[in-house]
Amino acid sequence: MAEINDELAKRHADFNEWREFVRDPANKLSEGERWIRSKDGKTTICYEIAPLSESRFAVRYQMTYGSGNMSGRSSPWSVYATRQDCIDVLLKDARCHFGRELVDSNCNANQQLARNQMLELLESGLFGFIEPNVEATAR
Repeated sequence: MAEINDELAKRHADFNEWREFVRDPANKLSEGERWIRSKDGKTTICYEIAPLSESRFAVRYQMTYGSGNMSGRSSPWSVYATRQDCIDVLLKDARCHFGRELVDSNCNANQQLARNQMLELLESGLFGFIEPNVEATAR
C-alpha cells in the first residue's frame, strides 16, 4: 500500500511541476493558435507554440478528421530545446496520424479525400514547411 501512495504522490508532484513550469507559462506566452485545414475543412490541425526561455519552447496540438471515423490525436504542452524542434515533432506526429491507411469500416470517400489533402499540406516543399499565420481567437 505504501508503494501505491508513493507512486501517487510522485505523479501529483510531477503534474504540479509540469503545471507550474510548463503549462501555465506556455498558456500565458503562447504565440496564438495556428490552423492547418484541408481544402474541404474536414481535416484540421490546431497548434500553439510558446517560448518559455531562450533555450526552451513548448508546443501543444490537436489533429482530427471531421468525417468518417472521426479519429484524432492530441498532445498537451510539451517542452523542446528549439522552436524548430516543436515544428518537427508536430509534423512527424501529423504525418504519422494522417499517413495511416484508412481501413476502418467507418471510413468513407470524404475522409480519404480530406486525408489526401492534409498530406499534401504537410509535404515539405522547396522551402520546407510553411507555417500558417496565427489566427485571432478570444481568450
